[in-house]
Amino acid sequence: MKTPSLVIGYWLLVILLLVSPVRAMSVPPPTSEVVNPTIEYVSSFGLPGSGDRQFNFPYDIDVAMIGDLETGLGNIFVADTGNNRVQRFDADGSYRYQFGNFGNEPGRFNAPDGIAVDFNNQIYVADKDSDRVQCLDIRGNFIREVATGEINYKQINRPMGMDVDHLGNLYVVDSANDRVLKFDEAGNYLGVIGGFGYGLGFFDAPNDVAVDRGQNLYVADTNNNRIQKFDYDGRAILIIGKWGAGDGEFYQPRGVAVDDHLIYVADSGNNRIQILTKEGKFVATFGRKGSKHGEFNGPIGIALGRQGRLYVADTGNNRIVELRVTY
Repeated sequence: MKTPSLVIGYWLLVILLLVSPVRAMSVPPPTSEVVNPTIEYVSSFGLPGSGDRQFNFPYDIDVAMIGDLETGLGNIFVADTGNNRVQRFDADGSYRYQFGNFGNEPGRFNAPDGIAVDFNNQIYVADKDSDRVQCLDIRGNFIREVATGEINYKQINRPMGMDVDHLGNLYVVDSANDRVLKFDEAGNYLGVIGGFGYGLGFFDAPNDVAVDRGQNLYVADTNNNRIQKFDYDGRAILIIGKWGAGDGEFYQPRGVAVDDHLIYVADSGNNRIQILTKEGKFVATFGRKGSKHGEFNGPIGIALGRQGRLYVADTGNNRIVELRVTY
């Protein structure tokens, strides 16, 4: 006959096995990988002006992550906003060519404020003051308008930052309408997130968006001085940061990029770049106000390149800065 203590112990073991999470043999529970990045200045290029390799308040930047002799793996595309054009450079900053000039016709721009390059080497340009997004080929030849006119009962108003996910979907920040719009690779409207407000899931003049491999969105919610994270279905899941100048705090963040582990933010009002985990934990910062190496003047655009390269549109200094992030 079993003693009472043995009976109790047996049933406690059964209950424990029933309510415990089931895990595969030899597979540890999932944990967030800890990374400790270091950031260093590499180089910069550009001067104020309207000539080749010169800029007039460049607002955004993107990098072609696939390519060949024509399309250029790692080539840099800059929305040269004040000059109403796009300039293309090699990964080392050597000038290739430019396209666009002022106007409202197809292939012309009126304050191009955002740029994104997809995996077919199509280039999307947010033509801010013309309230549209244009799609062009690698040489700048007009293909079609993607976002223009009325969408979901509102006219597109001051489109800004954009990103393309691995399925070819395009995300556009419709800044003056405080929302992010989603389109498929053919330009068909798919949905919207956001709206004006201060709580979770709402925006005040957002400026940029980035999407990771898991289809999570990260939005630079500029006037709310924070980054917001959304899942694939557009559900808001995290607010990162608040107003301030301390670690993990923001003042008018205007650019955001993301890789497999980290979020990179152009903390424009604080003249620096901040790096955080995808859970919103601060890990590193770089920069201060100025025009010397390692200094910024209102940085806006930010993009990841190959082998740890991080490119920043240092808008007020009319130049592009290359940093290297190692972890």
